[in-house]
Amino acid sequence: MVWQGQGPVADHFFAGPYERYERELADGCLSASPYRSDAVQTRVEDGVLLVTPTSHGTTLRLGPAEDGSTHPLRPADAATRKVLDDFRC
Repeated sequence: MVWQGQGPVADHFFAGPYERYERELADGCLSASPYRSDAVQTRVEDGVLLVTPTSHGTTLRLGPAEDGSTHPLRPADAATRKVLDDFRC
């Protein structure tokens, strides 16, 4: 019984970049923005999560985009920091 409970806990703490984006930003401060989960295209390149709105807007560059990372996603450039500041993230 102990092992069954550890799987979901480990998945939560060691999530991939897409899950972390949803949990940290898309389901919170960006939920009513062009950056919500159902309005973006995402991909990982060179350890950076790229989040591009399907309508228009700045592509967010967030890192570290690693599977199993325990670090929160942070802006990788000034344009991303400005968007997050605008939405009070």
